[in-house]
Amino acid sequence: MTAVNCGKLNSGKMGDSNSPEALYTRLKPVNVAVCNSKGMKLGICGAAGRSSFLAPIKGMEASKTANGQAKGVERDPAGDVLTKDRGGFTDKSSLQMSTIGNSSNIVWHNCSVSKIDRQELLNQKGCVIWITGLSGSGKSTLACALSRSLHGRGKLSYILDGDNCRHGLNRDLSFKAEDRAENIRRIGEVAKLFADAGIISIASLISPFRRDRDACRALLPDGDFIEVYMDVPVQVCETRDPKGLYKLARAGKIKGFTGVDDPYEPPLNAEIVLQQSEEMCNSPTVLAEIVVSFLERKGNLEA
Repeated sequence: MTAVNCGKLNSGKMGDSNSPEALYTRLKPVNVAVCNSKGMKLGICGAAGRSSFLAPIKGMEASKTANGQAKGVERDPAGDVLTKDRGGFTDKSSLQMSTIGNSSNIVWHNCSVSKIDRQELLNQKGCVIWITGLSGSGKSTLACALSRSLHGRGKLSYILDGDNCRHGLNRDLSFKAEDRAENIRRIGEVAKLFADAGIISIASLISPFRRDRDACRALLPDGDFIEVYMDVPVQVCETRDPKGLYKLARAGKIKGFTGVDDPYEPPLNAEIVLQQSEEMCNSPTVLAEIVVSFLERKGNLEA
């Protein structure tokens, strides 16, 4: 290892012969390679290092006009809009302020990387597959089978399961009517973000009311919301009762349980309806392939 003893620099005033600036001008510029104990070069000290350090500053100074103001820029090479006479910062006159819900003075910021760019990167088209149906109808099982099938085809998907989201994102919500509606709204917004990222988002939750499901559909462009209705009679769901919830509801230990003492509104125009009964019950793999075939016909599995 090469060691250089530069001595101790006094923090004198400008013009002082012992000031750092004065000492620097008297020192002969040298380039010293700094290495570790194994001989690996870590960097360059001296004139070359100083020159390298000052390069960004010189570049910034070169972009200024004679009076010291930054030059106006219309657009950078990446396509992001920059404004005049502000060194690349947004001009207040170009901002569109909005008030959404309880949020005021907010501005949507656009980026030069678009949904189309992300879809081309993934070679697929982002969308939301919204699986709805009674508890025990097989929504989560279908979601997992569908995700596995897409993964096998090299397609990226993500499941937003109703119960899973209540472990984190929606842990502050109860099962009261207003909280159930908020639970659906939040998942709809997250699913929208995933779709915008180019990912096939699979939302799996009861979502019993049409108005809530339609509100989530309205968040996305036409064709990007695919409603899958698990059309399974309540008697079949209750026979399965994988979580024991129907038993608790019948015993009066759970109030407002969908299918028992709370209504379920079946979709009127679902893109896919998967009917099952006691006599006819296809495997999750078969049901998943039905959804995948729909996505292939729509062109979602290619950019």
